[in-house]
Amino acid sequence: MYYNSTGISIKLTLGKGSAGEVFLHAKDKSKAIKIFHPEYLQKEITLVSRIEKFYKLEQIADFNISYGTISRSVGSWPNDIVKDRNGKIVGYMMNTVNNGIDLSQIIFAYDHQKAFYKYKKDSVRYQLWMNTFFYNSDNIRNRFILSYSLANSFDKIYNIKSKQGVPIQLEVCNFDIKPLNILVSIENNTNNIVPFILDLDNLTLKNSTGKLGPTHPQYTPDYKAPEGPLDKYYDYYSIAVIFYQLIFSTHPFTVKGGARFTDGISTDFYVKNKCFAWGRNRKFLHEETLNDFRHNNFKQIPLGLQKLFSRAFDSDFPSNRPTMTEWKNEFQKFLLDKKIKFNSIFTFR
Repeated sequence: MYYNSTGISIKLTLGKGSAGEVFLHAKDKSKAIKIFHPEYLQKEITLVSRIEKFYKLEQIADFNISYGTISRSVGSWPNDIVKDRNGKIVGYMMNTVNNGIDLSQIIFAYDHQKAFYKYKKDSVRYQLWMNTFFYNSDNIRNRFILSYSLANSFDKIYNIKSKQGVPIQLEVCNFDIKPLNILVSIENNTNNIVPFILDLDNLTLKNSTGKLGPTHPQYTPDYKAPEGPLDKYYDYYSIAVIFYQLIFSTHPFTVKGGARFTDGISTDFYVKNKCFAWGRNRKFLHEETLNDFRHNNFKQIPLGLQKLFSRAFDSDFPSNRPTMTEWKNEFQKFLLDKKIKFNSIFTFR
């Protein structure tokens, strides 16, 4: 049995992993309960302390965003603590998303045969996702809207303010931001594209008195920054990769035909050697990369966005990577530009 401040009952499993399981609340479908495996709690000795701090932070901080007439939390912050029958903290309760889809399915939705494969092709949900996010000229604007919404959501995390709008002096770092840890839902219409960030219990907290983070931080190679300390600027790299994939349907360091460098061919190698398709080492890339229509769409976006991507992927200084506020402002400016014809801005093949 598990308990929170009002008693608790769990229903079906929403997901499970090496850290624990997530269950739907039996009486409130807007809530989910994450229960950690005992062995994971023993390994991650700081986890209980972090859950308690996250819970206290959620009580005072503003992590909500308005989408028209609705308001949604940016992610899975603990809004109640869950204990076992012995009174030990084993998890937490959080908000959840109904009918959400993980962001990786959107990023890789460029093949009619494989896109949104988890859904039956004659289902309403399949048609909704295809008509909103399949990578084509009709949907590219929606991908920019989602990028803006992601920047807005992450800005709430890296620029924390109280419910009264007062800045809270706390720096956070996730270190393992990836599409699988982000859910996306569509509420009311396509103007309400709502992202929801998962696994926020992985965050490292840092203020003037110290730092509290995971004992064994995880990372995902395609989203791992090439250098820099584990701080928010490290995360800014990972998020910029996601923006690039959403908009151009390829990784920023996807290299075709190799390069003039001869001692590596992995994405990690190209990242470390600054082989961004539009970076300083472009001249060393094979013509297959130089002529890749996906990368070449880069020149069709505003110069302001181009500069942000260059700072994210081609700078020698991690602290030069763009903030979420900068991304948010540039995406918003682009989306509000009435001269832009989104259905003809890119080349699709």
